[in-house]
Amino acid sequence: MPWIMSMFMAFFILLSSCDHGKKPADDVLVDAVSDADVDIIEQNNMNNFIYPVSLDLVEVDRFVITQDLGHLAFPDVAPLADGRLLLVYRQGDSHVDATGRLMKQFGTSDGTVWSTPEVLLDVPGIDDRDPSITRLTDGRLLVTWFQYRGQAIGPDTVYLHETFRSESLDEGETWSDPVQMTPGSMTLAAGAGLNAEGRWVDADGELVVVHASSAPMVEHGGEWILPNYGGNALNLNNIAGCLRSQISLFFSPDQGLTWEERAVLPDAVPSVWLQEPSLLITRSGRQLLHVRTAYGTTPSTPGDMAQSVSADGGATWSAWQPFPFVGHAPDLFQTSHGVVLSAFREINDAFTQEWVSLIHSVDEGITWTQPLRIADCGAIECGYPSFAELDGSHLLVVFYGPGGTTVEGVIYEMQPGYEAK
Repeated sequence: MPWIMSMFMAFFILLSSCDHGKKPADDVLVDAVSDADVDIIEQNNMNNFIYPVSLDLVEVDRFVITQDLGHLAFPDVAPLADGRLLLVYRQGDSHVDATGRLMKQFGTSDGTVWSTPEVLLDVPGIDDRDPSITRLTDGRLLVTWFQYRGQAIGPDTVYLHETFRSESLDEGETWSDPVQMTPGSMTLAAGAGLNAEGRWVDADGELVVVHASSAPMVEHGGEWILPNYGGNALNLNNIAGCLRSQISLFFSPDQGLTWEERAVLPDAVPSVWLQEPSLLITRSGRQLLHVRTAYGTTPSTPGDMAQSVSADGGATWSAWQPFPFVGHAPDLFQTSHGVVLSAFREINDAFTQEWVSLIHSVDEGITWTQPLRIADCGAIECGYPSFAELDGSHLLVVFYGPGGTTVEGVIYEMQPGYEAK
C-alpha cells in the first residue's frame, strides 16, 4: 500500500522515519533491544497517571487548508502581530526527495480563510524538511527546519542532515538566507568512509554525527533553546551497529551567534532511539520534553512516546516516562487558561492504524488525559500537528492528512470549567 512505500523511503532518514513493525513485549529481548533499557523505560510507565479531566474540546469546524498532487507534510502555525496566522509546511514530489521545499500561507484570525500557497524557501538539490515557527519577543519570526541530502562515497551513500534557520522582519513576507544552527557538515571531505565497526567517519576518523529538529525553537530568559535529536549517520547496510539517536538542547545566549549543546539524560537508555523532541517551558517555569522513541534496531520500529521533566531550569531531568501508546512528532503548547496540550501522530502497536491525536494536562504535565483522536487516517501516514489559540476560547489544530495530499485544520471551542496551574 502507498503508506508502506512512503514509510520505507522515510526509513532512510534518522529523523522522520516511520516504517512499520511490531512493538516488543515488556521485558522481552526483541531486535537486540537491551532488557535493561526497556526496563528503565517501562518501570516508569505512565499508565497510572492517565485520567480524565474536565476540559471539553468541542469541535466547531473542520476544513482543508490546501491540497496537492505531490506530498505535503509537517505543518506548523503561529499568530502574527495583527492577529492573522502564518502556516509553514514542506511540499515535495514525494515524502523524501530533493524537491522538498518550505511553503507558507497566511490565514485570517479565525483560521478559516487561507491565502494561496507561496514558496518560503527552496534550496536546489536539498530536501528542506519539517519547518517550525517561533515568534521572538522583539517581533521577529524565526523558521527552523533541517536540510537533508545523500552523498555518494564509493559504493555507499551517507545521508547528512543539519538544522537551519531563517528570519523575517516583515511578518513573514520575506525571509533571510538560511543559517546553519547545529555543528555537523552537509558535505564530507575526501577520505570519509565506513570504519571497522561499520560506522560513518569523516576524513579524520571521527564519527559523523547528524542533527535535526522537529519542533519550534524556544526563547526563554534571553536565551534561544533548540530542541534537537542527533546520532551517528546511518549505515543502511548495518543500522543495528549505529549509535542510537539522543536528545540535546542547544543554547544560544547571543541570538544564534554561538551555541552550546547540553545532552538530556545522555546514555540513560543506549539501546533506545530518542527522536523528535518538543520542549515547553510552562508559565511556572517547569520544563517538559516529549519525545518519540523506537525500541528496535532501527529508528523505524515502534516505541512509546515518552516524557521527561525538569524542575530546576533544565539542570537535571527526570527519567524517561513512557505513555501507553506510540506517538510521533509531539507538539507541546500551553493555552491562556494554563492547560498544557500535546498533539502527535498516534499509531497502534502493529503499525496498521494511524490517528492525529492530542492529550492535555491541567497540572503542567503531572497527569494527562487519554488521547482525543482528531483524525482517523486508517493505514495511511498523516499527522505532525501544531496548535494556535485563536481568541482565548477557540483552538486551531493543523496537521497533514492521509498520504500527504492535504494540510487540514480543526477548530475546537475550549470549555475549561476549572483553574489550571
